[in-house]
Amino acid sequence: MASKRSDLREALAQEMPQYVSAAVRFQIAVADQLGMPLTDVHAIGALLELGPSGARQLADLMGLTTGAVTRLLDRLERAGYVRREPDPTDRRRILVHVVPERLDDIAEYYRSMDDRWRKQVAQYSDDQLEFLVDFLRQGRDHANAETRTLRTEGRPHATRRRPAP
Repeated sequence: MASKRSDLREALAQEMPQYVSAAVRFQIAVADQLGMPLTDVHAIGALLELGPSGARQLADLMGLTTGAVTRLLDRLERAGYVRREPDPTDRRRILVHVVPERLDDIAEYYRSMDDRWRKQVAQYSDDQLEFLVDFLRQGRDHANAETRTLRTEGRPHATRRRPAP
């Protein structure tokens, strides 16, 4: 029994980075199909995650400078994927909103993957689905924690310069 558990844990440890790499390659392929930089596709996803946001909030989440995010938002606004509007609670601030009508252009590339996922999870019991939801939520929390650690203890955030020794 212990050997099977050990084998399963090892298989999971080997599979996880391969899964993440495959997901990243898929995102790159979607960006290529859209004719967009990967960071632009990622920014749309980040805005869907955050909701209407300021450039600083988006920059912090993505690990980019505000200047890089401003150029990214300029591209997305020209393409019609986002719009900038004054923050109703602070007129000095601009909020970026995803244009819902443009999401269909992107969603088209995810439909097949969505169909595959839905067919796959339809085979799982409620207990298995609860496990998967918990696993993914905790995995996201771990990834966010490790990202914060890298950004605070590693290379300075949103730069290519190494920290002074």
